[in-house]
Amino acid sequence: MKFASLFSIGLLSFSACLIAPSTTRMASAQCVMTDVGQQVTMSGSRRPTDRSNNVNMQSQGPCTGNSITTTTEQLQQGGTAPTVQRREVNQQMQGGSDGGTGVTTPTVRVIVNPKADVFNPADDPNNPANRIQGR
Repeated sequence: MKFASLFSIGLLSFSACLIAPSTTRMASAQCVMTDVGQQVTMSGSRRPTDRSNNVNMQSQGPCTGNSITTTTEQLQQGGTAPTVQRREVNQQMQGGSDGGTGVTTPTVRVIVNPKADVFNPADDPNNPANRIQGR
């Protein structure tokens, strides 16, 4: 008797797993806007790089399951002159739906902008090793 009731409960649980997906709505992820932009200088200059990184992200209305990604790399290598790096990004997401859930959530915005100034003695004209080698 105990086995029969356990079997019945197990069968009922298994049946619920088969029926539930057909009666429930699918979940969808909300929209994501991502920007990744590296700005790097490797030179013989000890002066910091003059940089700007302007990112404009706009979204309108409910949104489900969409994404925008921009990626860039600005690399200045060599020399001793001051470096200037400018970056402008515009992302826009319009329209969409709430995925049939009736729940509206804000669009996720992610901005990643690592910046680095790396001094390279091999590019420095005042480095004694460069004068010996005639650089």
